[in-house]
Amino acid sequence: KREKADIEGLLNAFEDKILITEKSLIDRYNWIASKPSKSGFFMYKNGTMKNSIGRKLEPNECVNECVKHGTLAIGYIGIAECMKALFGKDHSQDKDVYEFAYKLVKRINIFAKEASDRHNLNFSCYATPAESTCMTLRNKLYNQYGLLEGITDREYLTNSHHVPVYNEISIYRKIDLEAPFSELSTGGYIMYTELESSVSNNIVVLEKIINYAMEKGVAYFALNFPIDTCKECGYSAEINNKCPKCGSDNIERLRRVTGYLTTDYKNFNKGKIAEVNDRVKHNKFEE
Repeated sequence: KREKADIEGLLNAFEDKILITEKSLIDRYNWIASKPSKSGFFMYKNGTMKNSIGRKLEPNECVNECVKHGTLAIGYIGIAECMKALFGKDHSQDKDVYEFAYKLVKRINIFAKEASDRHNLNFSCYATPAESTCMTLRNKLYNQYGLLEGITDREYLTNSHHVPVYNEISIYRKIDLEAPFSELSTGGYIMYTELESSVSNNIVVLEKIINYAMEKGVAYFALNFPIDTCKECGYSAEINNKCPKCGSDNIERLRRVTGYLTTDYKNFNKGKIAEVNDRVKHNKFEE
């Protein structure tokens, strides 16, 4: 606990960590590149692995020519919790905090370009859609620092640079805040808004939202709304506790859990289940 955020301390630690990240990615790349093509048997057998002139690799030939164009991603999560720890507010709640958060991700973006030049490989800045890591890292923080409001008091860390899922924020405000970060995330990202299931029938509104995101330069955008199905009678709509048609509580609840993964969210870890349950519907907060 401090009266004032230790910005210098954070930035120094941040630089140390991204240097370690570069080294670990190079170590991993070198290990993979040293493997014979037969270690990736399916791709080798199907002729997917070829050298620079298009010749199929021999069984014991190294795969370095095949993997050098892959992405070495420097991922990040928990920007919201980081800002809360530093300033007592997340990046959606204060302009100066937002600019500092952007500065951190911008540094990863620049560092990735510098590392690409140093090694002649494809480093990238990756807005990680953390699945199990969101809970794993939160638990490590909790074990080290205890219960901290807005940081470790939930069972997960917020994905990448996303506005926390429980923040009451409008669709367009969320897009405005996250879009600039998306441009920095050369290794990939996802932006989404949560909607009530009834909105899925309003094509005009959906098209308006999508067009707005595209105008902001967003390349990967998703509209999330709940899809619940009663496994007993087949009734499908947003179902609360029990099916309104037959009274069954045997309900499949499809949600976009993270990235491209849409499934019954109860199959995921406790952290992801808690995150999905905390989500607000952004269309409720339109101006």
